[in-house]
Amino acid sequence: MKRTSTALLLCALFACRHEGGGVSASEAGPPPFKPSPRPATQSSTISITNLDGEIEESRKKDDVPLFRHRLPDKLLERASYLGTTADFDEADKTSEKNASLEAGDASVVLTRAHVLAALHRFADALVAIDRAEAQGAAGDDVKRSRATIFLATGRCAEAAKIWPSIPYAIDMAARGAMEQRLGHPELAETLFERGRLEFNDVSPMKLAWMDFERARAFEREGQNAKARAYLEDALEALPEYAHAAVHAATYEPPDKAIAMLEVVEKRSDDPDVFAAHADAFRRARRDAEARAMTARAKARIEDELAKHPEAFADHAARFFLGGGADVKRALDLAKAAAGRAPSEETLEVWLLAARAASSTTEACAAVKAADATTCPLRGSRATFDEARKACK
Repeated sequence: MKRTSTALLLCALFACRHEGGGVSASEAGPPPFKPSPRPATQSSTISITNLDGEIEESRKKDDVPLFRHRLPDKLLERASYLGTTADFDEADKTSEKNASLEAGDASVVLTRAHVLAALHRFADALVAIDRAEAQGAAGDDVKRSRATIFLATGRCAEAAKIWPSIPYAIDMAARGAMEQRLGHPELAETLFERGRLEFNDVSPMKLAWMDFERARAFEREGQNAKARAYLEDALEALPEYAHAAVHAATYEPPDKAIAMLEVVEKRSDDPDVFAAHADAFRRARRDAEARAMTARAKARIEDELAKHPEAFADHAARFFLGGGADVKRALDLAKAAAGRAPSEETLEVWLLAARAASSTTEACAAVKAADATTCPLRGSRATFDEARKACK
């Protein structure tokens, strides 16, 4: 696996969709500290243009295995950063095609596993990983691929046992994200900072991802001012970073949030971006625009649920709990998402939907499922503790 693949998988499995949280701009206040100096990178415009060019070149030279093989990973990269959902569709088709053409090539099969994991088809992804391993895929690549799926499916103890230790900045940040989920925030912060200090790449995308994961770790620990600071750094490096903008918008005054999201929407068609934009319009009391943007978000959610229900169910659930205003549907989607992948995020949205629907039965089922995972509750612990009292 290329060193960027761990980042793409973690992004696809956890951070790349809005999970709520954050606080209003008036509650957040200015960050009380300034992060260590951000490493210099090339401009986001150059980086995105280069990535677009690589994708086009690979499409044109589809008959050359070298170019065809790298296309799915490049599409995943662009989708993960820019929120271009059509790239997920193309990555799915091209990786499936490559795996059928060269079923005995371990790297091709492992790339197929990455795409399946990004689409939250975890059982299929694990089967593909097993095949790649049997065909001779590199051991560390196999371990990281499995570990990211284990993290997404509530198997944190198993992930910790197999996650390899590789001394690259982005790998340290990926391990930092895992350690925070395992309940080791101090170790996570040490790894994040070491990764930042040792970062020596020109890519603003990789650096922005590292800052975004660090921000999410701080959010899960309730340290919202620090989270906001790293979201700001991520967007300074990559203003087009869709999911960073979605999270950052919750901390900003509505006018600033709207401007931030308009930059992203020049490329992104991700429903979470439109939902965040609708929320910013509501906060700005621009009600007609909020309604129109909510309708746009709903239409995109329906499209993606039809194509990739596993990947979009939990995000759709959050939408229907909020601006989508359909609690029953939110509960159905959240329960299905948590059943497939009982991460803290999916379990929390199931619990929130159950409470919104006034269903003690479903709330207690969510609590029971959370207790069955080996991933400690971090940001949602208080919510689950409160709900647990009604289940005794």
